[in-house]
Amino acid sequence: MAHRQHPDCIGGRRPVNRLMRKILHFDLDAFFCSVEELLDPSLRGRAFVVGGSPQGRGVVTSASYAARAFGVRSAMPLARALRLCPDLIQVRGNHRLYGEYSDKVMTLLRGSAPLVEQISIDEAFLDVSDDPRPSGDIAKELQIRIREQFGLPTSWGAAGNKLVAKVATEVGKPNGLVVVPPGQEANFLAPLPVEMLWGVGPKSRARLQDLEIRTIGDLAALPPAQLERLYGERGTELAARARGQDDSPVVEGHEPRSMSSERTFAKDVDDWDTL
Repeated sequence: MAHRQHPDCIGGRRPVNRLMRKILHFDLDAFFCSVEELLDPSLRGRAFVVGGSPQGRGVVTSASYAARAFGVRSAMPLARALRLCPDLIQVRGNHRLYGEYSDKVMTLLRGSAPLVEQISIDEAFLDVSDDPRPSGDIAKELQIRIREQFGLPTSWGAAGNKLVAKVATEVGKPNGLVVVPPGQEANFLAPLPVEMLWGVGPKSRARLQDLEIRTIGDLAALPPAQLERLYGERGTELAARARGQDDSPVVEGHEPRSMSSERTFAKDVDDWDTL
């Protein structure tokens, strides 16, 4: 389990500004699959997915880490997942139950931090800037509590801003805790693949690779003027993100910021009006 920690500033409550923020990001590891493993422990360690249908249509909603070892990913057509892993186990899933577990975890978090921004059913940011404890200690305690109370594994990232905290979570998965010390944001990001940066999707990644930009550090080394020529005003934002700069605050909210819905047709549909 990745765990890099530093001693945060201690003392009483103090004014929060962008230079003194302590931000946590957490993600429930393979959330739907983790809940299914609680219901059926025989699934633990096995390659299985939530989603799809017995006929092999539809898409993967969540994949266990054993399935991911075969290249199976969320949002992948189930037919392709079965080609990658012929022995893949399919579980239809129970979204009502997943919502109940999510509500319990988020309630615990909201009782543990003054600002919690839930951004999906299994993911949230916490601003713990007024807590005198080191951010890594806070994250570790919450990670243990969620495991003990609900049986669910989580990964955590801690940093001075949301951008770096979220990337730290991704680096530490699964069941990880990565703390990025103040002033080390750019060094932490530099060796990581450029697609891990907010705002770099498949098209941007391909364009950057044409310029031999493959890591976030490569991107940070580009002159800002060149990025502006490539992406306009967005180029300035990308340059700042590549250096680990992000001033966006944690915004309190009680509803997920993203939702998904799936409908699988029994047969292929190519009529535009129907679609």
